[in-house]
Amino acid sequence: MTTLALHHILLKSPLLAADVLQELNIGADFSELAEEYSACPSAHHQGFAGYHDSDQLPTELLRALNEHDSESPYVGPVRTAFGYHILKAVAKPERTLLIDEAG
Repeated sequence: MTTLALHHILLKSPLLAADVLQELNIGADFSELAEEYSACPSAHHQGFAGYHDSDQLPTELLRALNEHDSESPYVGPVRTAFGYHILKAVAKPERTLLIDEAG
């Protein structure tokens, strides 16, 4: 099982999702757009929704991440029952450090 650091912007409108993705692709800051537009509580954390085991993610998100082969770090918009997600591809940690190991 893989653990993923999930960074995303959740939008209710496909048109807004397309506009936000376009802004990202021309250089806008992901964190700022997440805070401004995301309908997810993770908006207050610049779009960081925490670490999740891959089997905890909606199938649509996992499929989109697995199929992502673009040079862009952004994936989406991906439609789920929650709305339209724009994901930010980030490094996947091999394992979570224990408090004693972290320093």
